[in-house]
Amino acid sequence: MPRLILLVAAGILAYVAWQKFTASNAEQRRKLLLQWLLIGLAFAAVVLAVTGRLHWVGAAIAVILPLAGKTLSWLGRHLPWLAPLIAKRAQARQETGSGPAKSPPLTEDEARRILDVPPRASRDDIISAHRKLIQKLHPDRGGNDYLASRINAAKELLLENL
Repeated sequence: MPRLILLVAAGILAYVAWQKFTASNAEQRRKLLLQWLLIGLAFAAVVLAVTGRLHWVGAAIAVILPLAGKTLSWLGRHLPWLAPLIAKRAQARQETGSGPAKSPPLTEDEARRILDVPPRASRDDIISAHRKLIQKLHPDRGGNDYLASRINAAKELLLENL
């Protein structure tokens, strides 16, 4: 008996959907088709949940999908009002530096102090000093990204200026 009731309800829904679909223009048909497909999916999920072939959580998610479409269209209408707020927040984040950290440019003197090498250091001295320091301060070994990037930048700068 419950299956018969569900079958009759499905037939009624299909009839109503067909009537609305044939009475509209092409743009409205596309929107109605998507809307009724989502409603049909929700209905099928409820049927599967009632018959024990689908977990109730899956059915709940399928029922929420048509509502999500309405919510997204509502947000779309109000998004122009929210856009200035989002832009202002992104600008404030850039100004305060809470985005990706930018390190100041290195001078050659700073690079030599970071790697602790003399002004006339050879290529091998710079590479070995870098290797020793990066082994101690690498992010995988307890260091942090900022220090590792500064050490690497110091090595690159000194090797370029040889």
